[in-house]
Amino acid sequence: MNFIYKDEILHLKAFQSIFDEIKTVDHRMGDNIQKALESAVTESHELLNKASTKEELHLALIKEQIFIQAQSSQYLNISDEITQKKNRLLEFKPKVYHEFMQEVEYKVSKLMRDKKQIMCNTIEEDGSWYSGLRDSAKKSGGLFVNATIKGINTISKEFKGKQVFEKENLMDSQTIVEALLEKYLSSESMAKQIREILSVASKGYEKKWIEQIALNVPSINRLSAFSLANSAKSNLKVDFQFGSTEQVLTMGLGSAVVGTVGLAMGWHTMTYAMLNVFPPVALFAAIATVVVGVITKEKAVQKRKKDIDDAVNQYHQYFLVQLYSLKLASLDNKSTSLYMEEMGKKMIDEAVYQWEKNYFGNLKMDHFQKLNQSFVKHLMYVNEVLDEVN
Repeated sequence: MNFIYKDEILHLKAFQSIFDEIKTVDHRMGDNIQKALESAVTESHELLNKASTKEELHLALIKEQIFIQAQSSQYLNISDEITQKKNRLLEFKPKVYHEFMQEVEYKVSKLMRDKKQIMCNTIEEDGSWYSGLRDSAKKSGGLFVNATIKGINTISKEFKGKQVFEKENLMDSQTIVEALLEKYLSSESMAKQIREILSVASKGYEKKWIEQIALNVPSINRLSAFSLANSAKSNLKVDFQFGSTEQVLTMGLGSAVVGTVGLAMGWHTMTYAMLNVFPPVALFAAIATVVVGVITKEKAVQKRKKDIDDAVNQYHQYFLVQLYSLKLASLDNKSTSLYMEEMGKKMIDEAVYQWEKNYFGNLKMDHFQKLNQSFVKHLMYVNEVLDEVN
């Protein structure tokens, strides 16, 4: 008995393109999927070929519909399961990123407070009644002497070809505030401490991703389910790579993903590059004013504490700006913030890749989506004929 779309239904034409594509990528898996589908519709196709009345054709089409839906359910489950797990990781991504940045900011803030306290304690210990005059004289006198020496050397070099003084900075012109800033906020020292903060935070970031990926390994029960397939006679089950795979994925996939993606290891180089751009003494020089004259011990201490507070606050603010804006070669020419934000996407992409690799060989989710579209197209043919028969 002839009917519309007979050739398309009996020869599974809706699937030919995707079968060819899948077998090109993974011939064993593609052949397996094709044979499973062909086996599932063997009975209904025999009935379609033998049908001589509308009633027989209707019965054959219903069986075809049931068997195709049974096969389709497996691939719909695959797409749905992987999509659900991926979406959970996508929801997790901004959360773990913000937790990383908040941890870094909090610990750097605490570090700055501790530095302030140490320097202020030193100021109090040094706060004699004459410290204001001492620093002022030291600053102005030292700068004057050093400037004079430099001037003499310049003239001597121009007329005699050599310097009179080997060292131009013979006098220490640093105030106690400048000396403390240079000691406690030196680029090398701060880079080491902030590197440790970033290193600890990144390990926590990695640990959270490992745990989250382990919690979201796709369920083998869902991936292998044939909601109606068990009722289909002579049906072949698609041989996905299950067995111990789920256990392997649950135990080790998170670590494998993190290891493959890899966070920046050169935190020391990176932080030194960030902090060396703007030395702390330069900050103080921009805000400091020289106080000339004798002031009280209390005022001298308070003035120097305020200088330290202002300098450290600016230094802290500068670091935060660099954290979010300074592009670093060691981070693929990205800021630390952007690098860590994009790292989450890489984690998810790698997790999906590992799921595909461990479960489906060389097949990708795109192949299953196309396969689902083919099922929809085939069922459309069947439904069109059913409408004609009814």
